[in-house]
Amino acid sequence: MLQFRSLTLRRGPRLLFRDARFQIHPGQKVGITGANGTGKSSLFALLLGELQPDEGELRWPREWVIAHVAQETPSDARPAIEYVLDGDRELRETERALEQAEKAGDGEGQARLHAYFEAIGGYQARSRAAQLLHGLGFRAGQETQPVSRFSGGWRMRLNLARALICRS
Repeated sequence: MLQFRSLTLRRGPRLLFRDARFQIHPGQKVGITGANGTGKSSLFALLLGELQPDEGELRWPREWVIAHVAQETPSDARPAIEYVLDGDRELRETERALEQAEKAGDGEGQARLHAYFEAIGGYQARSRAAQLLHGLGFRAGQETQPVSRFSGGWRMRLNLARALICRS
């Protein structure tokens, strides 16, 4: 379960939450509404670990992954499909670990990481990302175009694909 315990958050001089307490249990669905500037984005930044509370604590099981759709997309030169695949942090961390094991000549580590990579669907990830992009209206070949070539609306679709590829 996700728990806010006596949580206080300030952004500059502005107090957003004071002694906030709530719980969200597995399977519950929660909507967050509020006027501009009331702390909705800051709440998500807390959940994503981008901000730390001024007081109190935020707790949830380590194995939980939070998928979200970013509000902005960087003007990136990387191919769209690589941007989407970055949404699967576990995949990317495993790829980095594999690369390090290969550089170090760690055969046992490589074998263990290749097995894990297979278990998390790493060998099918590129195909899954391409299917997501196609399902969101991207044409064949567009997955190799740089993110910077897409308009704001298409970049929002890239953000949606990035959230959907995350195993949450």
